[in-house]
Amino acid sequence: MFQWLTNLLCACTTNTSKNTVDINEFDEDPLGWSRDLLEHRLGEFSMAAVKANDVMEDHSQFDVGKKALFVGIYDGQNGAEASNFLITNLFENLMRIIQENNNNVSENILRQVVAEMEELFMTDVEEGNQQQPELALVGSSCLFCIVWRGRLYIANVGDSRAVMGSVDPFDRLNVRQLVEDHNARNRHIKKELKKLHPKDPTIVTYNFDAWRVGGISEVSRCIGNAYLKRAPFTLTSPFRVPQSELAPSDFTQPLLSAEPAISSRVLNDVDKFIIFGSGGLWKLLSNWQAAEIVHTNSRDGIAKRILMTALQIAARRNNMSYSELSKIPTGHGVIRGPSVSVEGTRRAYHDDISVIVVFFDKKPELNPTVMPVVTSMPGIDSFRGFNDAIHPSPFRYLDDVSEAHQYLETIV
Repeated sequence: MFQWLTNLLCACTTNTSKNTVDINEFDEDPLGWSRDLLEHRLGEFSMAAVKANDVMEDHSQFDVGKKALFVGIYDGQNGAEASNFLITNLFENLMRIIQENNNNVSENILRQVVAEMEELFMTDVEEGNQQQPELALVGSSCLFCIVWRGRLYIANVGDSRAVMGSVDPFDRLNVRQLVEDHNARNRHIKKELKKLHPKDPTIVTYNFDAWRVGGISEVSRCIGNAYLKRAPFTLTSPFRVPQSELAPSDFTQPLLSAEPAISSRVLNDVDKFIIFGSGGLWKLLSNWQAAEIVHTNSRDGIAKRILMTALQIAARRNNMSYSELSKIPTGHGVIRGPSVSVEGTRRAYHDDISVIVVFFDKKPELNPTVMPVVTSMPGIDSFRGFNDAIHPSPFRYLDDVSEAHQYLETIV
């Protein structure tokens, strides 16, 4: 369907913008967390998250650099070990590869770091198989973006999304998903899986209220989930795997992959904001609904406004108010697995969700007659979801090319 027609239909059927959401109510939710609007080099950003599982499986980060910014959303599955691994290692490894390539960024570099993360995590799973065999069940979606020298590079493995809002001179909103997501409910993913597994008529089945690869995984690509990629973990598992998640006995090729979807583009004046959200958000809101909330509301608390709107929808689907939902405690099944949830706990109503909203409306100004002067520069810091501390960012390890030096290079 044409994008303009999709936007028009969504505009006629949604009522999420300028709604009656009281974002202050979110601050009373014991499972919610948010960070107020802060500055980065090209604008501002806001973060929010809500917990549903006993252990928060989502991780998110926003890193502010002197010349760049980085955003990461890591949506864990069957545990937090893979998402913990990604937030600990991915960005630092990306910085190392960038330095090895003379401080340049490319789509190939993003692809390289994803391959490294997959191999390193799988090595950890293999080496720890005797002591922690359950690691073979753990995986994570991986969405990350780096803005470098005015160009945006983005990679995605799994069903998190990055949605851009652009505004034309007439203040008309255009909504664009920047990179594809890999959820088995998507028509093109179904087609892709059937092409990869032509002899398996059950490669995509509807099971436990969702389309799943092999009746097991909602995502077709991820980091980890070794037992759906490497036969030894499936056929010789010394631990209990839920019956609903047993891979076929004729497991002859990986059911899932870690191949990223990657794109890049130059940021221009009409590109106003990007919403980064983990998979749980997009089960409750459409791309257009989320973008319209940003476009028509104050920036103050915008990330938690998106998140609370989604939670209100989750509550209404279960005939309750958000206030009632917020009183329900965390919980998950005793046995790991996406098909397991416990009625009466938050996991029965929504997933862990992370949201980051990034605004792009400040352009570095260079006066051709004088050396550029940078004032009120944000710190080189790292912000993490569900964490109020501010950490030093790996951006500080990059070669410090001053603004003046960059300016001289442009006029020589």
